[in-house]
Amino acid sequence: MTQVKHPPRQWFAFIGAWLVGSIGLCEVRSSDWAQYRGPNHDGSSSEILRTNWNVQPPKVVWKKAIEPGWSSVTISGGRVFTQVNRPILGSEREVCVALNADTGAELWAANLDLADYPDAGTGTNDGPRSTPSVDGDRVYILTSYLRLYCLRADTGAVVWMRNFLTEFPGTSVIAWQNAASPLVVGDLIFLNSNVANERLMAVRKSDGKTVWKGQNDTMTHATPAYATIAGTPQVLFLTSRGLVGMTPESGSVLWRYSFSPSGTSTAATPIAANDYVYASCAYSLGAWTARVSRNGDLFSVGQTDYKRNNAYQNHWATPVHHDGHLYGIVENGLRSFTCFSLKGRTNRWITQSVGGANPGYASLIKVGGKLLVLTERGRLVLVEPNPEAYTEIANYQALRGHAWNHPAFSNGRIYARTSAEIVALDVAAALPPLPLLTLAATLLPSSLQLRLEVSAPDGTQLDTSTVERIELLASPAMRETPNWTLLNATFTPTGGKLLTDLPLPADEAAQYLRVRERPPLP
Repeated sequence: MTQVKHPPRQWFAFIGAWLVGSIGLCEVRSSDWAQYRGPNHDGSSSEILRTNWNVQPPKVVWKKAIEPGWSSVTISGGRVFTQVNRPILGSEREVCVALNADTGAELWAANLDLADYPDAGTGTNDGPRSTPSVDGDRVYILTSYLRLYCLRADTGAVVWMRNFLTEFPGTSVIAWQNAASPLVVGDLIFLNSNVANERLMAVRKSDGKTVWKGQNDTMTHATPAYATIAGTPQVLFLTSRGLVGMTPESGSVLWRYSFSPSGTSTAATPIAANDYVYASCAYSLGAWTARVSRNGDLFSVGQTDYKRNNAYQNHWATPVHHDGHLYGIVENGLRSFTCFSLKGRTNRWITQSVGGANPGYASLIKVGGKLLVLTERGRLVLVEPNPEAYTEIANYQALRGHAWNHPAFSNGRIYARTSAEIVALDVAAALPPLPLLTLAATLLPSSLQLRLEVSAPDGTQLDTSTVERIELLASPAMRETPNWTLLNATFTPTGGKLLTDLPLPADEAAQYLRVRERPPLP
């Protein structure tokens, strides 16, 4: 223990080794899933999930009934957002709901639009298809009938709204209505408004004003994608005329790949990986792959390939990319799970058994390098992304009802829903123990601040991941059971150590300091 004197102020700091790892392991709490395709716009999360489900099944944090809807879920700021078909005053309405991410309790519900699906749809299970996008304290939603909303994330109050049907007379809604989600990147929201001659559009997220618009590409049900192709960031739209890559800032067309997808169901988001682009539709009209290259300011599309075969096409579930391969659900027979080589333009393998049964209209994401499949019957299946063979790790029956909704992953939890239920499952991977840590204190020349230094005697380099796991406490006396108080201190990684400056107390009371690992979250 080192005593630091500066009368009348004095603090004491433990300098001996403190085994913070003995407090217990923390859980991974790192990222939100704020948009339809997740934090990276590609259906993936870098978080690590626990895979020993056969020994320790996923822990149900909460599960509850939910009204119908094909909207998926997004998670941000401790809230879960989705859309449902809810009766209000005798009328069926599209409603955005916000739930507490820890309890599932409904926080608010925003009545947005008419819930009317006249094109046969899916019977009594039918509901809104679009997924809310969250950015900071705002939620953005494009309804089935082309109303674009900006809501407050804490209350659901409308900040601004645009109704493209009334704003632009003559604008039409496609059959089976809109299913695309708004894509938020930076200060802009990208969408296909389906307004004649200016369908592809970017609006300012702060006030909804149009920043650019153009093209006459009739919308499909596919959400636009944001990707970097040939070293250039761009927005990809899958339209009735094929694929188009556009400059996010101005809307200028960089390249086009023209083809005619299905007018009934083209709902999978286009995929961009290693300068390859992939798009698919349903009803035997196939899938398209091409290579986009750049020479100076000019882009070109080559190495095109078209597979008019059910074994290569997705209905509405978007595949995920891993090491040059796309893993997804195709319409081969009773639906199948497949590994498709972007370079070879062929399926490496195909299976009709996922989790011990046919996957149906399943969907999937990638978490920590593992594939997480949600089958149509509500079973979650962990799969190793192996191009040589289908390699199942574990599976768990999570939900009842039809699961045509993509799952999401946030802060160690799987969030998934069906037409009838929604669930939060804890599958957080335990972090490895922290090394022994020492806390040292130095009085700064100003004599008004104390510099604290946390280091590892074994030479372990401490970084931001350590900062997220530790906390600083103070006590006025070293009794048998000290009364420790949590201090508001922010450590900065510097040279493999953690540093923070702490103001000296205003009174003469002595203080003892300690650093420890944060207790596990409840």
